[in-house]
Amino acid sequence: MSINMNTQRIPSSLPTSRGRTIALRRGRAQWLTVLLGALALLLLPGVASVFWVHLANVSLIAVIAAVALNILTGNARLVSLGQAAFLGIGAFTAGILQRAYDVPFPVALAAAAVAGGIAGFFIALLSLRLRVLYVAVTTLVLHFTVTTIFSFVQAVFLDSSGIILPLPSLGILILKTPTQWYYFLVVVAAIVVLGALNLLRSFIGRRWTAVGEHDLAAEALGVPVAKAKLSVFAVTSAVVAFAGALSAYYVGTFSFETYNLGLAIAYLAMIIVGGVGSVLGSVLGAVFITLLPHVLDQMFLLLDLKIRANVLAGIHQITFGAMIVGFLLFEPRGLAELWRRFSAAAADWPFRYRSVDRGNR
Repeated sequence: MSINMNTQRIPSSLPTSRGRTIALRRGRAQWLTVLLGALALLLLPGVASVFWVHLANVSLIAVIAAVALNILTGNARLVSLGQAAFLGIGAFTAGILQRAYDVPFPVALAAAAVAGGIAGFFIALLSLRLRVLYVAVTTLVLHFTVTTIFSFVQAVFLDSSGIILPLPSLGILILKTPTQWYYFLVVVAAIVVLGALNLLRSFIGRRWTAVGEHDLAAEALGVPVAKAKLSVFAVTSAVVAFAGALSAYYVGTFSFETYNLGLAIAYLAMIIVGGVGSVLGSVLGAVFITLLPHVLDQMFLLLDLKIRANVLAGIHQITFGAMIVGFLLFEPRGLAELWRRFSAAAADWPFRYRSVDRGNR
């Protein structure tokens, strides 16, 4: 006696193995998107002016720091207003080591990351028993404390006008042109973005997300909440300090005045506008907020509006605030959600619906 069992074929868009489950990209369409994006990045310096390559470099540095901030604030739910302080820690660590001991460029970057990680670890110790609002206040206190220390160190031990750094080198390669910096920063930013995507999918990232969603429930399930908070603060602070050192070397000079509260607000705007808790949102928000002031300046030039520098800076801050409020009210998931909707609409065009079986084609 035989029994015929009708089995339904599993749609090709659903993962059927562990390898496909943890894959960052699935299907030819997604891989084609990645390859086209990589090709566009590689060809950008050949079609853009030096000014826009410079803006691309600034955006890539912002991407590195914004990805780290979004993991801390968006995934672990530990709101930080001290990003400017951690950027400054990285810059001052690299600058002081370069000036005092003439350390190589990679060593200075590593030391900046270690200094940022140590600072983040001690801030996490102070924040272990605090809730979200009080963690934000703690990092805000860190910001003013660190900037005060920077101003004292710069005035007493360093040049009062700022610290000048030499051209960095990687072996025989000296990073002296925006194009050279661009390809170097593209590689570094890609490593950070891919590392963040994989880290969030690992057990470490899942612990951070669990603690952010509900720390009491996570602790009841056996998640070491204290270790998770310490590790996420240390890791993300190290990455932000690393980005601060990169920025200092790229610009060639820095001062404590650079790391003001407005810079911290700009990074907060990046993750809110881009999409809280999304690595893609971090990238989109960092590029958008970095380019926005320059786009506004170009618009005023085209309209032949002569605006004083201090008024223009105020317009930039007001625009940042308006963007934050607007996205919080009308699209809390940020640019990442808009990109997802656009991608879905483009994939479905000219049809309204798409078969599940076509999802991987």
